[in-house]
Amino acid sequence: MKASAVAGTRVAGATATATATAAPAAPATAPRPAGRPSRGLRLVPPVRRPAPRAPFVVLLGGLLAAGLGGLLYLHTSLAEDSFRLHDLLTRSAVLADREQALEQEVAQEASPTRLAQRAEALGMVRSPNPAFIRLSDGAILGKPKPGVAPPPPPAPTPSATASTNEEAAAEDAPADDDAEPAPTAGAEVDE
Repeated sequence: MKASAVAGTRVAGATATATATAAPAAPATAPRPAGRPSRGLRLVPPVRRPAPRAPFVVLLGGLLAAGLGGLLYLHTSLAEDSFRLHDLLTRSAVLADREQALEQEVAQEASPTRLAQRAEALGMVRSPNPAFIRLSDGAILGKPKPGVAPPPPPAPTPSATASTNEEAAAEDAPADDDAEPAPTAGAEVDE
């Protein structure tokens, strides 16, 4: 029995030796992807320290202050623009009223009665038989006759009313204290 035990040990030892000698010939592990640690090595987890709170609080405070400043600037510029818009609308309404008044004035001045009054003031007279020119061919329609001016109004003659007006003007004239009164006819002069 001893022999078979020894033989069994040899066979087991030979198998172990055969596997040990065969192992170096074949690759022990499959090729590893890059960046992957081997099974035997482990990374030590980093020590987690809490992040400092002061920079975070300062960052948030700065963002809030910048946001509020931006909103204040935006609100102020919008309010300024609304005031400017109100002023422009008011000026536009005033100018529209002025334009309408000027258009009415031009329409009144261009009316036929006003034109006739201004023409008469310039010395123009009406023609009893006007003629018209047709613009398409330049033909004259009608037989024009010259207008006849009415006789000029008579000149005012000096009358008793004129002398009365002169006397009233003399009475209204201011009297000078330094001037001596002029002697009147028939009055005695005391010397």
